[in-house]
Amino acid sequence: MTPALKGTTLDGKHADIARMRGDVVVINIWGSWCAPCRKEAPELRKLAEKTEPLGVHFLGIDIRDNRTAAKAFERNFGITYPSIYDPDSRTVTGFKQLAARAVPTTYVLDKQGRVAALSIGPLTYQDFHPIIKDIAAENS
Repeated sequence: MTPALKGTTLDGKHADIARMRGDVVVINIWGSWCAPCRKEAPELRKLAEKTEPLGVHFLGIDIRDNRTAAKAFERNFGITYPSIYDPDSRTVTGFKQLAARAVPTTYVLDKQGRVAALSIGPLTYQDFHPIIKDIAAENS
């Protein structure tokens, strides 16, 4: 089971993964300074758009970054899902043995909050869309 995961988003709102329980949640750990994150951003945007009708939620965790650069990153890549602003990387320490060893890292949590898929490094729409779709279809 995943730990509690909550914080303040780049827009100053509160995000709490507990509110998303019962739905599939994709958590992406990123930073605007990360070249592979820039490579995968369009892929994540497309995944979020295409899987939203399936009830899938996306939540970013922006680490080791400054708010201005992070907000510019989201604007430039058209990212509309929320990201927790975590400049000290404290939010991700709750993952313990699942803690990101590289940036970007993406977790797909099933409807019970368990890690059902993991991508270390930049993912692609083509590879991850069927995985998310299958996880979203479980117990529907």
